[in-house]
Amino acid sequence: MAGLVEKDLRLLLQRKQIMVAFLALAVMLGYTTEGTFILGYLPILVLILTVSTISYDELDQGFTFLFTLPIDTKAYVTEKYIFCGIAGILSWIISIVIYSVSGIMRGESVDLLSEMPMLFSFLAIITFMMAFIIPIQIRFGANGSRMIIMVIFGVALILVFVLKKLLGEEKLVAMQHTFENISNTGFAIIVILGVVLSLIISYICSFRALKKKSL
Repeated sequence: MAGLVEKDLRLLLQRKQIMVAFLALAVMLGYTTEGTFILGYLPILVLILTVSTISYDELDQGFTFLFTLPIDTKAYVTEKYIFCGIAGILSWIISIVIYSVSGIMRGESVDLLSEMPMLFSFLAIITFMMAFIIPIQIRFGANGSRMIIMVIFGVALILVFVLKKLLGEEKLVAMQHTFENISNTGFAIIVILGVVLSLIISYICSFRALKKKSL
């Protein structure tokens, strides 16, 4: 497991110029852009970089070589989730620091304690994205995963549009009021359960997809 983590770190360090450029751009955007844009921007970029290590592993039949080592598919998949999860949390923390410092430099009052629900909502979104992208990346590879993700998002947008037309504005407003009436504790429990469930399903899908590839 430690060897896999070291391998992924070395792969990322080979692209350190891109990482530095992304960080510099994040700092600039954090200062020049008001709002919470930076809280999603940096973690998403880091997620894309960390998930791309799967493509490097697969390049030139890399999986064939990798699994001749004392590494099984379970250890590989587990390491990817741990590695991407840690990178996501660290980038989320860095984005909060940039968000806070930028707000202070602009003369705004920053109260992170009162903004905790919003901050953790970004972490939940990043986790959902990680659970969504990793199994697709493993199953379809770099080029195929891009196409699949675009198709899924396109279908999702169409479904949202159709659902809006079918339900109408009144029912949508009623549903919105229902969600607003849920207490913060209840909403947090729903989100946590959703994140845990999505990670479990994602892990099982990733393991099965990689198992088929390694046969």
